[in-house]
Amino acid sequence: MVIAKFTKSPLTEVVCGVEFSAPEFSSVHFGLYWQTIRERFPVLPLDRPPIGEIELLPILPKLRRVWFESIDKRQLIQLQANRFHYNWRRQNEAEEYPHFEEIYAKFEQEWQIFQNWWIDLSGLPLQPLNYELTYLNQLDSTFGWNDPGDIHKIFTFLGKEWNQFLDKPNVCSSQLEFKLPDNLGTLVVSLNQELRIEDNSFVVFFVLTSRSIDTNLNLKNWFNASHDYTVKAFLDLLQEEIKQEWGFRWLAQ
Repeated sequence: MVIAKFTKSPLTEVVCGVEFSAPEFSSVHFGLYWQTIRERFPVLPLDRPPIGEIELLPILPKLRRVWFESIDKRQLIQLQANRFHYNWRRQNEAEEYPHFEEIYAKFEQEWQIFQNWWIDLSGLPLQPLNYELTYLNQLDSTFGWNDPGDIHKIFTFLGKEWNQFLDKPNVCSSQLEFKLPDNLGTLVVSLNQELRIEDNSFVVFFVLTSRSIDTNLNLKNWFNASHDYTVKAFLDLLQEEIKQEWGFRWLAQ
């Protein structure tokens, strides 16, 4: 097997999730579920969202969301009454991104624990509706991003050299949607620029999210196929020069 590796990677978060149907799920169940996982996820960061929060759905009163965080902050479970998401989060620049198989295995384990807990509690199986896989990348000046004038230096799908009538834009925001092959669903690619308060510098969030149409394909096969497509899409959306600057290479496993 050959995998894509970067000496310097902008990847900060990977999220694996399932949308499900459980009409009986209520607020009290968040606490009951936490009792089964609190040894691994003892922290309830209710006062703040995850780093680079990924918005799942508009938060309605019925769709309260709770985060369960590991002590080292690298693992997070996001739970709503109809969604279960497992996050891996990078904590420092020196930390190496684990292979997707490792992240997926932990997600699958936690998802199975959640399903078993629900069946034991309610006597009813959860009904998965669709799957979701998200890769969140943060680009700052160390990755060649200083302001929106750098769009064309990094990405193949946006930007131009701003040296004629128009000056460079102040803010970068963009979204593209692609069809996944074999009717697997869609891939949404978004760019959103933010100002980092601690050093008053620009950061752009480069997010790739795959969503299934249904759950006709089994969990593991869908996530493996979507991961493979997402990696190839990520590489296709980057300029060759920037990939070389980030130390891109194919690595045999």
